[in-house]
This record gives sequence, C-alpha cells and structure tokens, in this order.
Amino acid sequence: MADVGVMPPPQGVIPDFYSWTYLQHTVIAVFAVTFLLATTFLALRLYTSIVLVKKLDWDVLLIVLAWGTSLTFFIGMVLAMPSGFGRHLWDVTPTQLLGYFDLLLLLAITYIWPSTLTKLAMLILYLRVNPSKVFQASTYIIGICVVAYTVVFTVLFAGPCNPTAVGSGNCLNNIAVSQAILNIVSDAVMIILPIPMIHRLKMPLKQKMVIGVLMGLGSAVVIASIARVAYVRAMVENPDVTWTQAEAAVFSSLELNLGIICNSMARLKPFVKTHFPRWAGSFGNSSAHAGEYSRSKRNKTNNGYQLGSVERAERFAAAAGQHKGNDIHVIQEYQVDFEGRARSRENPETASTENILEPEQDNRHVL
Repeated sequence: MADVGVMPPPQGVIPDFYSWTYLQHTVIAVFAVTFLLATTFLALRLYTSIVLVKKLDWDVLLIVLAWGTSLTFFIGMVLAMPSGFGRHLWDVTPTQLLGYFDLLLLLAITYIWPSTLTKLAMLILYLRVNPSKVFQASTYIIGICVVAYTVVFTVLFAGPCNPTAVGSGNCLNNIAVSQAILNIVSDAVMIILPIPMIHRLKMPLKQKMVIGVLMGLGSAVVIASIARVAYVRAMVENPDVTWTQAEAAVFSSLELNLGIICNSMARLKPFVKTHFPRWAGSFGNSSAHAGEYSRSKRNKTNNGYQLGSVERAERFAAAAGQHKGNDIHVIQEYQVDFEGRARSRENPETASTENILEPEQDNRHVL
C-alpha cells in the first residue's frame, strides 16, 4: 500500500515523504551559525571568569544552562525532522506524525527555558550596576514575572496541554501566542530599564558604541521575537503545523542564541583589557576618561569633588602667556580613585561591568 500524507497535496504536487526540504536546511543553518557565535562568546566569558577573574558568579551558571538547553532544543528539532518537522503535512505520513508529536513536549520545554535563563543572567548584571532602590526593585519584579510565567507554561505543557494528549491543540496554540507576547514585553522592558541611567552619563564615543552594540543585540532579540509572532499566528490558523512550526523555529533559534551572545559580551572587559589593551577604553576606562564624565542630577550632593575647573584652565593659560618664549610647559594632573580602585582589586570583573554603565561613585577626587 502506498504511503498517504496526513493532508491531501495541492493540485499538481507529488508528495515526498523522505527528502529534506529547504526549510529544514534553513533551520539547521541559522541555528548552527548563531549557536557557533554564542558558543564562542560563552567560551570567552568562561575563560574570563575562570582564568582571569578567578570567580564564578550565578549569572555564569544561568547562561551555561541556557546554552545547554538551547543545544537540546536544536537536537530535538533535528530528531523531529525525519518525522515531519519542516515538511508540509501532505509530505508526512500518519506514522511519522506520531513520532513528531512524541517530540513536541521536548521542543516546547527546551524553547521556553533558555530565554528565561538568559534574562535572569542579564538581570543579575543589572543588580550590580545600579544600587538605586527603584532600579533594584524593578529588576526583581521583572525577574519574578519572567520565572512565574515560564513555570506556569511548563506546568501546562506537562499537564493539561501536553502535546501527546488528545484535544490539546487549542491549549497549545493559546500558550504559544501568550508566551510569544510575554517574551516580547519582557525583552522590551529589559532594554528600556537601564536607558535613563545610561542617558545621565556623559561617555566617550567608543564606550557609547559598545553599549549601542549591546543594546542593538538586545533589540535584535526583540525583533526576532516579534517576527516569530507572525508565524505563531500562522500556526493557529494554518493546519499545516509541521511546516509553520519549523518556520517559527528559525526565529526561535535567533532569539535564543542572540540572547546568549548579548549576555556574554557584556562581561568581557577583563578579557579585552588583558589581550587587547588598546581596545580596553571602549569598554569604559575611568582613569583615561574621568574628565569626560558628568554627574547625574542625583549625584550632585554626593561626596565627590572635581578640583580644577575653568579657573585652573585660565591660570594655566595665563602662565603660558607669560612664558610663551619658553619651549617647554609642564602641567601635572593627578587622579585619585579610592573606592573604585579598591573595588576593582576585590572583584575586577564586577568593576569592569560597572565601568560600562555605572555613574561615578562617591569619594572620587580629581586633582
């Protein structure tokens, strides 16, 4: 008896139950390229923590778990491809479709957790760079919300919305749409949250460019999530689920791996300072650029003093005018950073991260 597809093919189309499709190749290629980049930056992140800084923080564990879960998601997709993932339903036999359903729970769980773990790792970074009570409270609230909806979806997937259960289609579709929207909202909020703090800082151009790249990657995650929503909607309305779910998986791969890349890049300043010292200023060098920072309105009453100003500049100019016949003029400028340098010795990785985003600390004196 000849094989029959789950859906009748369009007129003039001959079903093919075993060949690989261009969509399957696209899923593999997109994931492979972005995962290779994510693995590279994560390896640099681990090298920085283990070898250079000699300290592992909780965010390292979270991002490694996100990386491993993302890899499991990819393995699940590849295993599902012979069962129809990435093929039209008319190219899938009923027997193949059963094998595909058996892998849907694995795909669902391993998709929702990597992005959550990556968000938590980034929120830990946020807690380090701004001691403001409002900022810290906002960070904790975002983290609790992200964990809460991820746990709820996990329970639903394992229980009443289990893909192997009969009649779970509507439930799965509702979860897919809800989860996609919540991902977009949480990603957008996490990008917006540090912007007021960054706006109050007067940074060197190179440092602004680094932060721009990091926020650009964060925006790319949001864009990938938004693009994925269109395909999630198609999954709800189009019965050709094995095809539409694979289309959504292309953007899922981008979303997961770009998050890992962005998180890992944000913690690489010790690596850059050690191996590429000429680039270190791009990540924020307080000693080189102290004069280029301005205090935020909140820091006006802090115990930080910048001695030497327009008056000192005028005195130097007057001295230069009095001695313009001389060939050599020596102007000495000293900077003492008590708290910042002590903190750098205690935890160079944390200090390096703070130099990217954090305003100048108290007790800093520039002579």
